[in-house]
Amino acid sequence: MERRRSVMLFLLCSFCLGMWLIGCSSDGDPAQPEGPGNPCDPDPCADTQNAVPDTCTSPSPTVFSCDCLAGYVWDLGTTACVDNLCDPDPCGQIPDGVPDTCEMRGAASYVCECEEDTFWVWEGNSGTCEDPCFPDPCRDITNAIRDSCDAFSATAFSCDCGTGYVWDSGTVGCVNDLCSPDPCTQIDDAVPGSCTMTTATTFACGCDAGFFWDDLTESCEDPCDPDPCALIVNAEVGSCDGLGIDDFTCGCDADFFWDADTDMCEDPCDPDPCETIDSAVADTCTGIDVDEFTCDCESGDAWDDVTLMCLGPCDPDPCEGIEDAIGGTCEVVDVGVFSCECDSGFVWEPVTEVCTGDACDPDPCGLVADAIPDTCEPVGEDSFSCGCVSGLGWESEGMRCTSCEDYRDCLLACNPFFNRLACANSCSGEFDENCECDFDVQDPEYVGCQNQCNVTLDQVERWQCEVDCLFDPCLAAEVP
Repeated sequence: MERRRSVMLFLLCSFCLGMWLIGCSSDGDPAQPEGPGNPCDPDPCADTQNAVPDTCTSPSPTVFSCDCLAGYVWDLGTTACVDNLCDPDPCGQIPDGVPDTCEMRGAASYVCECEEDTFWVWEGNSGTCEDPCFPDPCRDITNAIRDSCDAFSATAFSCDCGTGYVWDSGTVGCVNDLCSPDPCTQIDDAVPGSCTMTTATTFACGCDAGFFWDDLTESCEDPCDPDPCALIVNAEVGSCDGLGIDDFTCGCDADFFWDADTDMCEDPCDPDPCETIDSAVADTCTGIDVDEFTCDCESGDAWDDVTLMCLGPCDPDPCEGIEDAIGGTCEVVDVGVFSCECDSGFVWEPVTEVCTGDACDPDPCGLVADAIPDTCEPVGEDSFSCGCVSGLGWESEGMRCTSCEDYRDCLLACNPFFNRLACANSCSGEFDENCECDFDVQDPEYVGCQNQCNVTLDQVERWQCEVDCLFDPCLAAEVP
């Protein structure tokens, strides 16, 4: 009795210890692991000044908001109810401000829309609508025309300038118009009337085809004169094509390609990259571009133009991504060709490279007359073949074991006989009656086939052709 009491006490203690280790809820179920948490539990609005309790909303595990008392708005940045600077509306009290357009910008600022030609400026603790053209700044700028100010922002404007001057936003002034008179008319290969000011002290002209503007010399230059290709190794003389003032390309000799970074003709196969690439065959490099080439690969691998490597069809393992295929079972069949093992009830289809339903599962051969059970082999996606008992062969068209092939051989053996008709009749009596086809000798298809046979000169070929015609209506024999 004492022994039994000790055992029960031990088991009870073990149970309680195990439940304590895994955690136990009030109803006895194992405690569930805590999730990311709910920022609204407990309610943060109850402890936030000027917030309304039980109004917490949370769009994510780390963000929440509360409704605020009148005169306050929620600020996500400080997670607090801050003074509502837009109540009462300040915009209606600001000169050129548009009433009821106030929007808070953080906890301590706001913006108002402004009337036309004025722009919002926030300074210190308040904002104003400013007009950079009032009072008129143009009257104090040399060579600027009074009252021609045009504002773009609170601090940016432009003025119309007097004859011979143009406005320069960089210096905020009227500078000499370098395009008047037009300098492009006096520059060789420049296009008259194409002058534009680039800075307060520089200009540029458009240039004739093949020429480009040089800011340093203020002239139109041809980067191909003199021909730089004549001085570059493996470049073709006279093949220069200008792209810019200091930019050009050259045609290159065979197996060389233009490198725009070095302005040289480079051979991507020198030194031979195929020597250092796994599974690549040395000295098989073929250049495609300055940094692009191909290599021949060892048996089973194929060249990949993206990675510039020899990759086997099993690298990376394609079986991992094929439905009903078993990962890690990929085998190389040929260059670029692979096979996978498939789950039970499926068989590998090499043409489409997928696992399809196994036509041999369950075994159909046990249900076919004269077929040998468990000899089934899949043929394509939905067909199969079976081994047949001695004397018979598998006929794929009818999916049966038959002696028709032997019947055909018998007919062909009749060729040396003088009386071939009698021989053919003996064949009909010896083999499966289903091997004889019921057809009409007047059938256009049969007549056409016989006509083709008549132009065959060789007797053996002619007899072969006639036998083909005999079988054509039912076995779709191929006519020579």
